[in-house]
Formats: sequence, structure tokens, C-alpha cells
Amino acid sequence: MPIERSIALRQLSPDEFDQLDAVVMSHAYAAQNKLGRLFDERVYENEMAGTLRAAGYEVHTQVPVKAAHGSFQKTCYFDLVVNHLLYELKTVAALVPEHEAQALHYAMLGETNRAKLINFRTERVQGKLCYNPLTDLKRSGARFQTSGWLPKSAACELLLKQLHNIIADWGTHLSFRLYNEAMVHFNGGETHCLQRIPGGDLGTHVVQSHAPGMAFVCTSITRGIADFRTHLSRLISHLELSAMHWFNFNHSTIECETLDSTQ
Repeated sequence: MPIERSIALRQLSPDEFDQLDAVVMSHAYAAQNKLGRLFDERVYENEMAGTLRAAGYEVHTQVPVKAAHGSFQKTCYFDLVVNHLLYELKTVAALVPEHEAQALHYAMLGETNRAKLINFRTERVQGKLCYNPLTDLKRSGARFQTSGWLPKSAACELLLKQLHNIIADWGTHLSFRLYNEAMVHFNGGETHCLQRIPGGDLGTHVVQSHAPGMAFVCTSITRGIADFRTHLSRLISHLELSAMHWFNFNHSTIECETLDSTQ
């Protein structure tokens, strides 16, 4: 898989994780006690990196990892890696599922079985362990469900082929936004792919267009799929579109469906 990692993360045993995490969290508590809870996250990152290095630990910050496919590439940065353990730092009112999804995305990019969120904004430092059971090999078994797929043109066939190729390179379970960014790139980039479509007297709406009168949308929904389909159909009915292709990344299954404006 063309995912370039600047450092290789060793898998830690449960005992190794428990011992190391206890130390790292003690430094997180000390950082909040010293600095309060209102700084930007990079300040806490620098404080923890300094004190952990002084204590003899191997520390890396802003560690780059790049996902590349053809002419597309996207670099993400791990906030803090301490003796092969990956941490994502936050300064938010509360941790939400989207933060956990990001941490898991980073764990998969880093080919490691654990990542931990640390939030400094709350009254007491929050920690949330995110366990990743999927190796690169396990993420390679994608299944495309195309029973509802109806290509309207050669551009539609190419769109699905692009997605097949991206998944073949990167595997499944990464953030759907990464796959979406790559598809936008291969369909003209934001300048050409993102188009504002008239919606009658109600105004306009921005869609991702791969061909005249057609658009595509990517999601990662595991529940409420039928409800989302209903709202997509309502959206299309009010726009000057003939069809929209919907790619839903549902665990290892990529559900490919075409919604027609006449439906």
C-alpha cells in the first residue's frame, strides 16, 4: 500500500502500553497543572515533548505520514509519539465520536494497534483509548456492493474505476474524507469538480460533479442509511441534476448506489 510512514511504530503489549501510558498521562496532568486549560494544543504538545524527553523517553512530534495515489497525495501529522505509542492532542469542550474516528484513522495510517486521545480543555485532562484491530492486510479485503449502481455515462464508469484503484492502494476503513479528496482531485480538483448547481427559486447548492448534470457524494454511514437516502433523494429533486452517485464506506463494504432525479 502506498502509505509512506516516516517512522515505524512497534506494536506494544498490553503491559507495555499500561506502563508507558501511565507515565505519559502523568505528564499530561502536569502540563495542565502548569499551563491551565486554555492554551492551544501545540503548546501542550511542546510542554509534554520537553518533559518526556528530559525523563529519557523517545519523543517525536508532528510526525508526517503520506497517503499517495497517482498524482494525488495527502500528508497527515501525528501530534505526539512516545516510545512508539501514538497520541492525538485536543483542546475541545468534549471529545466526540469524530475525534475517535480521527484517532483510529491515524492508527491505521501508522499501522499500529492503539492510539490515544488527550483533551486539555476540560476541567480535568481527558484520555480516550482507541483500539485498532485492523492491520494493512485486514484492510485489503474490500467488497463493492453495486446492485444499486447505474452508470449514466463513460465518466460514471471511470468514477467507479477510480474508486476501485484508490481502495486497491490504500485499503478500507480510513477516513472517507481522504477517499473523497482523492476522487475530487481526479475529477478536476476543487476548481472544476466543485460546482454550484441551481435549485430553482430556492437558491444554489455546491455539489461534486464528475460530468454535466451528474454528481457524486461520499459518506461513512453504518446506521440510518435509509433515512439518509431519503434526504439525498429530496436534495436531487430540487437541483438541476439528472443523477447522483452515492458511495458509502460501510466498514469493509463500499456501497455504490445511483439516485436518479426521477425517483
